[in-house]
Amino acid sequence: MQEVLFSFRVKFYPPDPFKLKEEITRYQIFMQLKRDLLHGRLCSPNESIMLAALIIQGELGDYDPEVHVGNYVSSFRILLKQTEQNEEKIMEIHKRDLKGQSPSQVENKFLKIASQLDTYGVDPHPAKDHKGTQLYLGINYSGILTFQGSRKTHHFRWPDIQKINYEGKMFIIHLNYNEKKHTIGFKCATGASCKYVWRCAIEQMLFFTLPCSSDAPPVVIGGGFFSWGTKFKYTGRTEREILEDANPLERKEPKVQRTSSISRKAASVPATPSTPLQPHLGVYHIHM
Repeated sequence: MQEVLFSFRVKFYPPDPFKLKEEITRYQIFMQLKRDLLHGRLCSPNESIMLAALIIQGELGDYDPEVHVGNYVSSFRILLKQTEQNEEKIMEIHKRDLKGQSPSQVENKFLKIASQLDTYGVDPHPAKDHKGTQLYLGINYSGILTFQGSRKTHHFRWPDIQKINYEGKMFIIHLNYNEKKHTIGFKCATGASCKYVWRCAIEQMLFFTLPCSSDAPPVVIGGGFFSWGTKFKYTGRTEREILEDANPLERKEPKVQRTSSISRKAASVPATPSTPLQPHLGVYHIHM
């Protein structure tokens, strides 16, 4: 019988990780973000060196010249595009700035930096604009974003979005912005990928915007004349319900058992689509 591998993954990234009650939950978010950094999803050239240095401090502790000799970072995979030059910068920060910081302290610093990045919580989806320019579409707690490379180019916030739909390969957003209505589309590679983007957007929008799950529509219907209709039923609690559940925990808070999670360079890493490192997505203005 073939072995089955189960992996823990985060779907809804909290806007403020420090509102989570338990340290172990924040640690799980931290672990997911480390994976995002490795696979290029949490891409930020300006911040990636500091994030990597914090990971090294958490894994190895304080710099010890008798133990950490040569390029001791080179044996680990932390960044998608890891070079000798940025490894030197990582070691410099580790030696100079992070002495005495505990694993929980560096994890909190990591969460603070990562949660403020434009790519935080973003699962990149490729599409094209009306000029054929390839970009990336990202969806998180704040709304729907577009990227060229690692640069954010558009940000459609949930309060401005009136409706989300799809037609064939076209993912469509209906906006009410500055008291004007706009219809904007993104052309996905296939009808199936477009339907998946639509479902992801509906889930994120309902989770982060509804006061409570009972306010969710019984069924959300997507699709149109040129695509099979899709029905989606939202289940589970909303973010607001989770945060407002102020009842004391009925169990003792579990102790965090930290384990090494950064891969050696020789180890294989499961393939995961990377984020805005190569351009791939787009915006369509649709006249209706």
